[in-house]
Amino acid sequence: MAEEPKTEESQQWGLNDEYPVTEEQVASLHEQGWAALPNLLSREAVDAMLPRLSASRSRDQKRPDEHRGPGDDHNPNINHDEMAWRDPVFREIATSRRLASAATRLMKQETVLFVEDVSFFKPARGRQSGYHQDFSYWPFDRKGTITVWVALVDMSEDMGPLRYLEGSHLEGPLGFDDGNNILDAYPHLQNRKIVGGKPISAGDAQVHWDLTIHGAGPNNTDTVRAAYSLRYIRTDTIYTGMSHPHFDAFQLPSGRPFAESGLFPFIGA
Repeated sequence: MAEEPKTEESQQWGLNDEYPVTEEQVASLHEQGWAALPNLLSREAVDAMLPRLSASRSRDQKRPDEHRGPGDDHNPNINHDEMAWRDPVFREIATSRRLASAATRLMKQETVLFVEDVSFFKPARGRQSGYHQDFSYWPFDRKGTITVWVALVDMSEDMGPLRYLEGSHLEGPLGFDDGNNILDAYPHLQNRKIVGGKPISAGDAQVHWDLTIHGAGPNNTDTVRAAYSLRYIRTDTIYTGMSHPHFDAFQLPSGRPFAESGLFPFIGA
């Protein structure tokens, strides 16, 4: 079940209020592969998150000598991960009624697991993020994971908000991207409509499936484009044992459900 906020400040952020998911948003996710979630988090919540992320060590600072995963050499973002396992504010947000109601209704599941969070800070004048699927980079045995991508600053179109190839989740798994544009390997994808990528306010969010092909344009401004993502999986998802910078630390038994570990919060509608 969703965990109640534990601090007076977070209670004032509206985390106890359910997010009013509409039938149109559910249909958009399942039919088009993504949906917009305006006003998912309050401005007060976002204002508390941003300095905590900025003060945290980035993924590369924590693991400077470790092997980087496929495509990491092409990563145009600075990432801060595991915040919900290190900072109670992020844990409260990720497991709150606000986020729980949104995730379960969008996924059409009674209960899901919160398994990962990571920031995406694109520096000023930062380069674009190529189109890719997330599915192949995660140690999950089945599809059905959603990513909730929350803007932490007001973003103009020039800052490169996340964009998607409409309906591309219906293509199925397309393998590793290896840092190159997936459109080069699958030219027919160029026929799909590009959606998203429009101006978005701090606290607004977008959600997409693990199989939805997505990317982001360059940040053509002098302001850092800051976003924070949360990932929720089905409770029957099994850990494959594939190496991943977040999940490696938990020393999970390969071939067993994530739900058995007790390390990832259950959240319910």
